[in-house]
Amino acid sequence: MISMQRTHITLMLALVLCCALLLLLAGCRLSERMTGSSGAGNNGGGTSSAPEVTAPPVLSPIDGMPTTAEMLTHRPLGVMVENLRPARPQSGLTQADVVYEAITEGGITRFEAIFLHGSPPVIGPVRSARPHFIDIAREYQAVYVHCGESYEALQILSADTSLFNLDQMRFDQPFWRDRTREAPHNLYTSADRLRRFAEALHWDAPVSPLPCFYSDLALPAGTPAAKVGIHFPGAVDYRLQLVYNPLRGGYERYEDGKLHVDRETGQPIIATNVVIQRVSALPFADSSKGTFDVGMVGSGDGIFLSGGVQQPITWAKPDNASITTFQVADTNSPVPFQRGQTWVEVVPKGGSIQF
Repeated sequence: MISMQRTHITLMLALVLCCALLLLLAGCRLSERMTGSSGAGNNGGGTSSAPEVTAPPVLSPIDGMPTTAEMLTHRPLGVMVENLRPARPQSGLTQADVVYEAITEGGITRFEAIFLHGSPPVIGPVRSARPHFIDIAREYQAVYVHCGESYEALQILSADTSLFNLDQMRFDQPFWRDRTREAPHNLYTSADRLRRFAEALHWDAPVSPLPCFYSDLALPAGTPAAKVGIHFPGAVDYRLQLVYNPLRGGYERYEDGKLHVDRETGQPIIATNVVIQRVSALPFADSSKGTFDVGMVGSGDGIFLSGGVQQPITWAKPDNASITTFQVADTNSPVPFQRGQTWVEVVPKGGSIQF
């Protein structure tokens, strides 16, 4: 009898202990829910860990593409690149934020490639300066990179000491000659060499504001523009065609019927945005070589191409130092630039545009 009572008491004590243990575990779980902590996540302190905060991406203020904060500490580079047939294919243009194409003389076109965050190891062939390309470099406060200049450009570069004038005729260190090509179509440089040299000259510094060729605006359902032909006046043997490739999300360039590619990588040049900027252009009255006086200052009209559609636009640049502004012609609203590379085709009014 006594043995049975002891057994009963033992079972009762075990039951009480089990209940107490269950209550203790439930309390711990409730505490974890209330504090957001757990034994596995505590670093011995019993406090909740702060949620991770993702820093916003750093974007280029020119093309809106991802970059690094360090790249934005550099002054933009504005490099003159040749476009004669012996200079094709060129190097480095695919990594530019924006590229300008304009005539020089005799209907020849030339490029000015603007690099803020792109760092191609080869850029070129580098060629000489012209006055309207100097106006473009001013907008970016860029290190203006070229090899020599026309007479008219020399007068500007000699008089304006505020320009960051990196002429290979004065500074040969950042350049080299490619012996597989014939001179003068074989002068090259690199973004890294140019930035190091600009730093040595105490030219390298961040610039603000900068021309902006991106927005968060959606493209409208504009007039289709899947294929565009541009003819520069006097360029008898030069044909430029822009063809929209939806798989690549931009316009491929065809020069004289050949796909425009990068010499180093073989990759095609893709323009997310194309601005056709109509300008006045007449030969300088006293020019012995027929160098064009291209009207980059003032105002005019043009066409914006992106996403396979076109929109009429206007442009304005009050003076040499101003940044050119672009607006949709019908509404005077901002142009809906998309993130990516922009090509600005500076086309004289005597040239033609065919859709």
